[in-house]
Amino acid sequence: MLAAGPLAFRHPIAEVHATSGSVTVAARSSVSEAPLGPGGETRIRAQRAPAVPVDDLAPPAAIAELVATREHLVRFVWPTHGTITQTFFEYHPGIDIANDVGTPEVAADGGHVVFAGWGSYGIYVEIDHGNGFHTIYGHMSAVMVKTGQVVTQGQEIGLMGATGRASGPHLHFEIRFEGTPQNPIDLLS
Repeated sequence: MLAAGPLAFRHPIAEVHATSGSVTVAARSSVSEAPLGPGGETRIRAQRAPAVPVDDLAPPAAIAELVATREHLVRFVWPTHGTITQTFFEYHPGIDIANDVGTPEVAADGGHVVFAGWGSYGIYVEIDHGNGFHTIYGHMSAVMVKTGQVVTQGQEIGLMGATGRASGPHLHFEIRFEGTPQNPIDLLS
């Protein structure tokens, strides 16, 4: 920082001159014409970042460990197979994965089924994962679980359909954290 002043003062007017080994900055404040240093200049020493030898880069094993760590943190698995036909955005709080009617849908993580039946997403299932996360699986043709049941990750919970407000068979999949919709793409393995 070249100068400090009250919040209302204007940015300093600066001229930058390159010289060997340093940068010379002549600065004037719009509030005061007083020089910042001897001769009205402030010298800033320019430093190069040290070169990083190729040998110091992370080996493939370290990268694999980072990927494994992400897999541990991102514990949701894909709930079905198909084609993503709608992405997450402000007015669509999940993703749509299209496939044939009857395609199996599985729990993206283990948890407690808090709803299984007909509602705002046609036939749908909502699972509470016990850590602030809930997942919702909408537009099913059939439900294979009951409200109150405990499910494991990858357990079949229903079949793809087009119930409720749906233009074709697909899974509307949501992940919510403490009630706020999250982009499932960011949280799926």
